[in-house]
Amino acid sequence: MLKEIYKKNRYKFLISLIPVVIVGIMAPMRSYIMQLLIDSSNYRELLEKCLFAAVFSIGVFVFEWICKKSQAVVVRDIEKDLRNHLMQKLFYISANQFEKKGLAYYLSKFTTDIGILLNDGVNNVYGMIMQFVFAVVAVIYLLCVEPFVLLIVAAVSFVQFAVPNILKKKIASSRKEYTEALEVYLDGIKSDLGGHKVIRTFGAVEQILGKQKKLSDFVCRKNEYSTKTLYWAQALASFVNNAAFLVVLGSCMFFVAAGRITVGEIVAITNMMNFVLTPCKTISSGMIQLKAMEKVKAELEALLEQESENDNKEIIEENIREIRLDNAGQKISDNFSLDKLSMTFEKGKKYAIVGKSGSGKSSIIKLLTEYGPDYTGKVLIDGHELSGLNKESIMHVSPVCYQQTYIFSDTVYNNVALYQDYSKDEVIEALKKAGIYETIQKLPEGVDEKIQENGRNFSGGELQRIALARLFLRNKTMTFLDEITSGLDNATAYEIEKRLLDEDMTIINITHRYNKALMQKYNEIIVMCAGKIAERGNFDELMEKEGEFFDLFKILSE
Repeated sequence: MLKEIYKKNRYKFLISLIPVVIVGIMAPMRSYIMQLLIDSSNYRELLEKCLFAAVFSIGVFVFEWICKKSQAVVVRDIEKDLRNHLMQKLFYISANQFEKKGLAYYLSKFTTDIGILLNDGVNNVYGMIMQFVFAVVAVIYLLCVEPFVLLIVAAVSFVQFAVPNILKKKIASSRKEYTEALEVYLDGIKSDLGGHKVIRTFGAVEQILGKQKKLSDFVCRKNEYSTKTLYWAQALASFVNNAAFLVVLGSCMFFVAAGRITVGEIVAITNMMNFVLTPCKTISSGMIQLKAMEKVKAELEALLEQESENDNKEIIEENIREIRLDNAGQKISDNFSLDKLSMTFEKGKKYAIVGKSGSGKSSIIKLLTEYGPDYTGKVLIDGHELSGLNKESIMHVSPVCYQQTYIFSDTVYNNVALYQDYSKDEVIEALKKAGIYETIQKLPEGVDEKIQENGRNFSGGELQRIALARLFLRNKTMTFLDEITSGLDNATAYEIEKRLLDEDMTIINITHRYNKALMQKYNEIIVMCAGKIAERGNFDELMEKEGEFFDLFKILSE
């Protein structure tokens, strides 16, 4: 993917190199102009050459501006493509793949890694190309003026190109360690700032600050080590450069004493050799940076090239009529598995999955939606084996509503429509179905009212209803509900669940609420225990059995 991005921008890059090359030619030629000024034989000739030098300097300024402007445009377009492709990739890999790395890992790609790729990569290449042109022009001049000086410069410059190989592995390794440490640090910040209220409520501020101090110290030390390693390499390159300069300068003084060059050529050669030695140092440092970013580049490339678990699998585009599990099982963790589940969910019916915490209720939804093909037995959706289906398409046909309501810092309308092409009338109708429109209508901006960060200007129940309106807007015929009323008061939870059960859709609801009126609306109640089905049936049947459900209902019923 990185190659494709570079290929897409190659013509812009090549065009932007034209002013780079022009500046690369003009900058060293200022040394030649200095020679002409110093060696002028009379006042008139000096005046003419001064005028030429002024025009030349203006030309250098203009082309340097064009050079920087065109370079900035190319870097901008590459950065934009990188960010867009990375975001697109992340939204098309499965939830299973996404959660293996964690949010902090991906945030570091958008910040640290892309920054390294642009600064140590693209911008660095521009600089190295210009330095190379400097060196070529200077070499041509030295060859014309005094070939022996050129041989000396070439000999000492060769040493500088060996420097990047001395510490290249250590530099690359230290840079990688720093980016990994930064991922850990970002993850810690995200976690602790997310628990801001909890931390303050339970008086754990000092402990958290202590933990963050250790994390900060860890990442700063990794950055220090990476920077020191890079500085050692650059210092070594600088030492070689200074030694080379002294050797060349001494040689030039010998040729001056021998009468083989003029006073003007002394100044020009002194300046020109900087356009050989300095580029060698700069290119050497640039090579160090390119080598140091190789691991970061390879990791970003691997992420952009990663195939989704859903790629090349059959897409479900119609309403699901039946889901059937036949002795299905799946390992959830080292200590817990779903075991020999056999059940059928039919279109238009309502199902409640209940049980104690950790019994495997939510794991059933994870099995059916986004969490990998590694299951045993059979899981058939309209007769098609789950492992051969695109699970993303399953979620489109039968979305999952989770207990954790995700709300964007945007308008009510955009939170319901999710930036898709729905009219305000359609959104309002969905809000009415969710039982929240009367509240929204009273707001100053109505559906255009902005929901603040973390939804702090709305209650939990109101946010849950806004999220529920997303489902009603899309008019789906099947949905999975994963304890969506968890954390709500009884009255609000009852009303939300009742509204859903009154809809003409297939509902598979993970719930911990045991309201009799609601439980009687379900066609089947499935009771989970330790990853297995303990019992199943409608409300009256299970109450008559006086088994697992009966005990739960007595304890937890409202």
